[in-house]
Amino acid sequence: MKAQARSYVWWPEMDNAIENWVATCNPCQETRRAPPMAKPTKWETPMTLWAHIHIDYAGPCQGQMFLIVVDAYSKWLEVILMNNTTSEATIGALQRIFTTHGLPDTLVSDNGPQFTSQTFETFLAELGIRHALSAPAHPATNGQAEIMVKLAKKMLLKMGPGDWQERID
Repeated sequence: MKAQARSYVWWPEMDNAIENWVATCNPCQETRRAPPMAKPTKWETPMTLWAHIHIDYAGPCQGQMFLIVVDAYSKWLEVILMNNTTSEATIGALQRIFTTHGLPDTLVSDNGPQFTSQTFETFLAELGIRHALSAPAHPATNGQAEIMVKLAKKMLLKMGPGDWQERID
C-alpha cells in the first residue's frame, strides 16, 4: 500500500501516516492477511507404553459418540462407546481404561468442555496425571487423537448399523 501511495504522492513521515491510518481502519483490519501460522509443537517421544496418551471424541457417527484414546508410544487405539460426553462419563471411561493399562504421565486433549471442567482437572490432579491442552482452533496439536478419530470414524461407518458395543469390544 505504501509503494502504491508513493507512486502518486510523497511527504515526510508518509509511511508512518499510512501505517497509523491502516491501523485504525476497520475494513483494512478485517481484510488484511493473517500472519503466518506457527508450526505446531512436536510432542516429546515417550519412552514407554502408556506414558503419554491423546484423547478426543468422535461423532456423532450413525447417531453414536465414541471416546478415542491413543497411546503415543505404541499407537494403541481404544474406542469406547459413550452414552453421553459429560466430564463424569469421560472420567468413568478413563477409570476403566486406566485399570487395564495403568496411569499415564500425560494426557493430551482438546479444549472441549468435558476436558476443561473443574471435575475433570481434579480427577487428573488426584491421579498425578499432567493435563496438556491442544491449542484452540488448531486440532493438529492433538494430532494423534485427530488422526485416530478420522480412522475410527471411517471404520465405524464401514461397519454399518448394528450392535456397536459388540463390534468394538
